[in-house]
Amino acid sequence: MNKSTSPIAPAKTQSMQDLIAEHSAWTAKAVSSGGEERIARQHALGKLTVRERIDYLLDDGSFREYGRFASHYTSEIPVVDTITPSDGVVMGFGLIDGRHVCVVGEDFTVKGGSHGVINARKKLHAIQMARRERVPLIWLLDGAGARGQELMNDGLPDVTHFLEQARLSGTAPQIGLVLGPCAGDSALVAAGSEFVVMRKDTSMMAAGGPPVVKAATGIEVTKEELGGSSIHTRLSGVADNEAETDEKALDLARSFLSYLPGNAWSWPERGVPAEPEKIDINEIVPVQKRRAYDMKLLIRGIVDDGSFLEIKPEYARMMITGFARMDGHPVGVIANQPMVHAGAITTAAAKKAQHFVELCSAYHVPLVFLEDVPGVMTGPQAEKAGTLRAGLSLVNSLAWSEVPKVTIVIRKAFGFAACAMAGWGGEQSYVAAWPTADFASLPVSGGVAAAFKREIEAAPDPIQAQLDIEARYAGGTGPYNAAARFTVHDVIVPEETRGRILHALSLARSRRTQQPAPVAKYGVAP
Repeated sequence: MNKSTSPIAPAKTQSMQDLIAEHSAWTAKAVSSGGEERIARQHALGKLTVRERIDYLLDDGSFREYGRFASHYTSEIPVVDTITPSDGVVMGFGLIDGRHVCVVGEDFTVKGGSHGVINARKKLHAIQMARRERVPLIWLLDGAGARGQELMNDGLPDVTHFLEQARLSGTAPQIGLVLGPCAGDSALVAAGSEFVVMRKDTSMMAAGGPPVVKAATGIEVTKEELGGSSIHTRLSGVADNEAETDEKALDLARSFLSYLPGNAWSWPERGVPAEPEKIDINEIVPVQKRRAYDMKLLIRGIVDDGSFLEIKPEYARMMITGFARMDGHPVGVIANQPMVHAGAITTAAAKKAQHFVELCSAYHVPLVFLEDVPGVMTGPQAEKAGTLRAGLSLVNSLAWSEVPKVTIVIRKAFGFAACAMAGWGGEQSYVAAWPTADFASLPVSGGVAAAFKREIEAAPDPIQAQLDIEARYAGGTGPYNAAARFTVHDVIVPEETRGRILHALSLARSRRTQQPAPVAKYGVAP
């Protein structure tokens, strides 16, 4: 019998043990990241690997990976020796404090964590699953942007994942942890998240990295100069908080989620109640109106001890935003900081407060306003920066917000800025003033100078004339005049503040008669 007519030898039948051994080989390759040398390089930079980050973030043993055997885009049939481990992105679900979350982590040891065809498919699927299953989505970002060899000639870029990310916003919390130098897609994903943490001295967010900048503009910059944490947490406001290490960034993510429900169909969960820090708040605010004080000290004196998590602490520091607990219940705190620009509302401050109002509104977190605002910043630079529109945008977010609101007027509450800090008329659960409160559509000195300009100029002693007129109106700007006109519910002494807020919030919780639904009309704008 010649070879041409020889029967084909039957393929060897594999046993279950053979299949399990093959599965073990594929698994080992899939979870190997970029290999020992690249993992060692990651550690030498002081960074955890993506799988170490996930293990640290999630409750022990809770991670279930999806797409473990994914590899790079190719027309060839994949074999174990040539696959790209997880195609540079690890995706799956796990638990944080017993609650489900979705995690997407870029693996810098595999092709620099770059964004490729299959890699992108996994990310898109994660967003869609998080939205469908209504669970928070946490991004561990450490990627070098688009993978040129796969995406350079793909026609009009597919932006579906950005649209899906926007649709998820306001329905389930999204966190972007920027743990390495991120350009392009990774930076945009971070910027679209509802809470953005950057690792100090290691991370970067930029539309294009330094080589792209040099090619496009001829300018040479370092990663830190281009888009480091100091740029985005202090100057641009694109990022919220800064962390010294990977571990501290991951801790911030866990802490942030502890104040929010798992999704917009749930109420925020109560934590362990605690008394506030032992601070005599009667002694914090000077009776002299022009003397500054630290509003953060007052916040610590009324919220549960150790519970205040400030959001954007280094950006627009004249406005304070953050989460806290009062008797264990999560609240959002928005306060003016008299130590910076006297607490006046700038464009940056208004945008910071607006984002926080939308965040709390989306996830049913009550808002507590501590008001000491001399006005909206004015002057040529303020007008060029669009302060009027920014302030109105803040008020717009308040108009659409349905969460309980409590306003305490500590000292100044002047003009439109008082409205932007949830003054009377915003459907508040409670509005109270301290004895130090000072109300007016305009500060008395400025209002008198404008309204009685001719009378003052015609007086024999213009300076004394202005002082006399100011004295005539000064009594009408105090708290008891506001109480008499019923534009505040009460005038309280400082030490009563926590108890009155707790009562108002307890009363407001009686609204919770059924499961909530998303109320944000457009999610949480970046």
